[in-house]
Amino acid sequence: MTVHPMASAELFKEDVAIPDKLDAIVVDLERSATDTGKLCHAIKRERALKELPLILLVTESHLGRIDFGWGVEDYLTLPVSAKRLVERLNFLMWKLHKIEAHNGFSCGTLMIDFERYEVHIKGAPVDLTYKEFELLKFLAMHPGKAFTREVLLDKVWGYDYYGGTRTVDVHIRRLRSKIEVGGASYIETVRNVGYKFLSPSSK
Repeated sequence: MTVHPMASAELFKEDVAIPDKLDAIVVDLERSATDTGKLCHAIKRERALKELPLILLVTESHLGRIDFGWGVEDYLTLPVSAKRLVERLNFLMWKLHKIEAHNGFSCGTLMIDFERYEVHIKGAPVDLTYKEFELLKFLAMHPGKAFTREVLLDKVWGYDYYGGTRTVDVHIRRLRSKIEVGGASYIETVRNVGYKFLSPSSK
């Protein structure tokens, strides 16, 4: 990921030739001059930059200075770790379709990276076991389609697994406890059938 820090509208004008391969732009509100709004508007007016995620860094005491009319997608309160910043930027890039769809799936604040075996909620990583991830991956790849417990056992655990269908229920319960936070709902129980992943269009 390539991130370019912007300090002021004046420096932006000098740097405007740089961002051919940028993934995101970060503006530190505490270090920028008083023309933060002018800077953000200047960024969004540039054809090569207007689609990039723009995120502000700000101390909690200065949250009132933020104006989303500037075209800002999100903000983080200082101090913030580089890891946390990258996680939030990855989430924004996914949300803005900057990450190829075949590499993952997003629904609401849930982001699944199929290749890296990573799951994030609002940019924060979620710790899943291998089977929990495989179960979530299978359901998410077929949104809106209901599967019986027997089919899920076969697809996720394999035909040679001799455990009962209760295994599916246990893993679904664990998955829900980890990804369905803040009132979010992603996996629906289909009575007398099994489970399905809610279609993004239904959320």
